[in-house]
Amino acid sequence: MLHIMRRWWGTARRIRQSSGFSALLWAICLYAIEPVFECKTFNLYEHHVKEELGSDEPLPNIGAGEISFKVVSSNQEADKLESENYEFRSCPTDWNVGGLASYARWLELGAIACCTFAGTELAAIVWIIPSQRTQDSIEAPPMKIDYANHEALSRGAWVNPKYRGSGVHRYHRRSRDRYLAGIGIDMIRTCLEPWNKRGVRVAMSSDNREYGRARQLKVLFWRSWKETHVQMEDTPSLRRMGH
Repeated sequence: MLHIMRRWWGTARRIRQSSGFSALLWAICLYAIEPVFECKTFNLYEHHVKEELGSDEPLPNIGAGEISFKVVSSNQEADKLESENYEFRSCPTDWNVGGLASYARWLELGAIACCTFAGTELAAIVWIIPSQRTQDSIEAPPMKIDYANHEALSRGAWVNPKYRGSGVHRYHRRSRDRYLAGIGIDMIRTCLEPWNKRGVRVAMSSDNREYGRARQLKVLFWRSWKETHVQMEDTPSLRRMGH
C-alpha cells in the first residue's frame, strides 16, 4: 500500500507541476474509474540517433563534482556502481516507484539505463528498451517498434531538478546517442501524454520528430491501442519549428 501511495504522490506532483490543478483533478477522476474504464492519448516521437552525434561541446557547468556518463544493464553492474557510492537504484524519481524498486525490476527484465552523474549524484537518466519481450514485461505502452530494424523504445527520461537548465540534458542526450550508435541502434521512439507539457517541451527541443498520435482504451479486461501516423510535411510540431 505504501509504495502505491508513493507512486500516486509522484504522479500527482508531476501532473500538478506540468499542467496545473485542473489537470490534476481530471487525473483523479480518471483514476477513480480506471479499474473498469481507461482512455489515454499519446503523442508519438522518433529520434534518428546518428543525426545527434556531432562534434564535442563544452561540458555543462554543474558547479561541483565531475560529470560522467555511465551505462547500466544489470543489477550486478548496479551493485558495483553503488559500491562506489554512485546514487542509482535508491534515487527517488518520477519513475522509480514501488518502494524505489522499479529500477531494479527493469534491469532484471532487460532494460538498459543510460545515466549521467554529477560527482556521484544522479543528474539524468533515460531507459532504453531493446526488445519486444522487455517492452511487454515492463508494461510499457504497446508502441509499434521495429526492433529487428535497429529501433528501440525509450522510457523513464528524468533530469534532476537541481541540474535543469545547466546543459546536463544536452550532454546526456549526446552521450546516449553515441552509446546507441555504438550498439547499432539507429532510431529511438517514445510517447508522451499531452498533459505532460514539460516532457513535450523537452522532446521538441531534442531533435525529436512528432510522427503521430495513439489512443489506448481499456474496458474491463478488453484493451486496444491504435496509432495514427502522419507524413513528415504534415507534422504540426515540425511546422512550428520552421521545417
